[in-house]
Amino acid sequence: MGICTDIMHDFVLQEIKHIYSAFDGWKITLNKKGTGYDTVVRAKRMNNGYQEIVRILVTFKKEVTLDMIDELIRPEPVLDGTCPRYDYAIIVPANADTSKMPKDLKIFVMKSFAFDGKELIWVKKPVRKTETPPVKA
Repeated sequence: MGICTDIMHDFVLQEIKHIYSAFDGWKITLNKKGTGYDTVVRAKRMNNGYQEIVRILVTFKKEVTLDMIDELIRPEPVLDGTCPRYDYAIIVPANADTSKMPKDLKIFVMKSFAFDGKELIWVKKPVRKTETPPVKA
């Protein structure tokens, strides 16, 4: 049985996979955060004998507050006896207010979504225009 996700999360997941590539050994998993629309994405890989774990908060809100990252930075229990290295990040739509975030937190901006005033919009790729129409076969 597959995972049912929203199309908005699918676009953002593609962007996260460009940052944390499977080519570099990253394995991506999604975790729903509470009852809201926010999601925590977990990227994990082995690097030089250590587990690297990056927890990424995906939010579509205009203003990001400190209480939103509380669950993100909460440590997880480790059952295999290793000592993982944790890193944290958030990914937000373009023009979102992240001024209240700590300076050492990685903040990524979505290329697919942005705020136009108070409204969240989908940023589409521009249509490639050609000078001559394509030839029909």
